[in-house]
Amino acid sequence: MIGLDTNVLIRYLTRDDEQQWQQASTVIQAADQCFLSNIVLCEIIWVLRGKPYQLSKAEILSTLETMLQISKFTYENRSIIYQALQRTKQGRADFSDYLIGAIAQSKNCNEVVTFDQKLDKDDGFRCLSHQ
Repeated sequence: MIGLDTNVLIRYLTRDDEQQWQQASTVIQAADQCFLSNIVLCEIIWVLRGKPYQLSKAEILSTLETMLQISKFTYENRSIIYQALQRTKQGRADFSDYLIGAIAQSKNCNEVVTFDQKLDKDDGFRCLSHQ
């Protein structure tokens, strides 16, 4: 198994640099398994949301769903990522916020305390007021 950094996955997913895509594709195809950390998933979203890609929320979530179906990719906890993905589809906050919540819940936390008002009234989160 090999671990993949965000920049290799971005090249693989976007094919925006043919030479780097070839290298990324060769490495991924040759590997038995490719490990993708939670941080890499969050970074993929941040990169795809920004310039030059500027993908929509729906496009990004669709990309993540497709990645989760690729058996060659291994994750820290696939079910937690699915939970965060589903909550992101329904909620106002970012995938990374819901991933934090899903991980905390899996560790028996009662709630995640945050200043992020997008999470106000979301189950599992308690928003502190901005003063």
